[in-house]
Amino acid sequence: MVNKQNNTKYEYSPPLFSRGIFLIQIFLNKYVYDKKTYILILISVLPLLTIGNIHQPGIEDYVDLIGPISIFTFIIMPLISLILGVTAISDEKENKTISQLLARPVRREEIVISKWITIMIIGLIITTINSTILYLGFYILLPGSISLLGNLSVLLGTWMYLGLWFGVYATIFLFVGVFLDKNAIGLGLAIAYFEAFFGQFIFGAFSGNSPFSVANHIYYIASEFFLSDYISFNIAKFEPISSVLVCIGLVFGFLFLAAFTMRRKDFP
Repeated sequence: MVNKQNNTKYEYSPPLFSRGIFLIQIFLNKYVYDKKTYILILISVLPLLTIGNIHQPGIEDYVDLIGPISIFTFIIMPLISLILGVTAISDEKENKTISQLLARPVRREEIVISKWITIMIIGLIITTINSTILYLGFYILLPGSISLLGNLSVLLGTWMYLGLWFGVYATIFLFVGVFLDKNAIGLGLAIAYFEAFFGQFIFGAFSGNSPFSVANHIYYIASEFFLSDYISFNIAKFEPISSVLVCIGLVFGFLFLAAFTMRRKDFP
């Protein structure tokens, strides 16, 4: 006769797939009612405020779109990735809901992976909405600057580019949020805004576009696969497939580190 008192909580838990779906539903509901989600959508309007006509000699009604696009890509996108990635687990710790999750018949790595899937879903939705708002903003505020239907391929390519950007950086920030109990946001900011600087300008000072910059690899992939008709970029001695493997390695590597750290973490 089996002694039920010696059985662990996992012996009576639902199947792995059911546990994962259950966790994802819980996490998605939190983001739906979280003000932070809607704030991250609204900040996409900020680049549109920088649009203006810049008159250059010999050019009438010259419109500079580089400014708003750069703000969106290099400031707002890292910020969205940082906030969703770092706070994925740290919010659970601050709200003391992590103890409730750990009391359920689920493993710690399942919590991390389910949380990762959730922020990927939310992040892709937010970045899709944000880039669409930016695209429509250009069309409305600057009539004639873009063709609404003629540039749909640009919009689709931008969705994939930003999705890749978010997926890589948010996974790195997820690990930071699990690993650090304090100052996770500070370290995340350092990674988001100084990684490209050091990778590009320090390590890449004598080699052009540096392979040490994660942003370079993402931009290289976009220039080859998503936006090849509009931008050109390369990394010395690197093939596009190598950059793809680098990004895949970063995602799965940091996801593994986050799950491994979660298993060994002590929570009050």
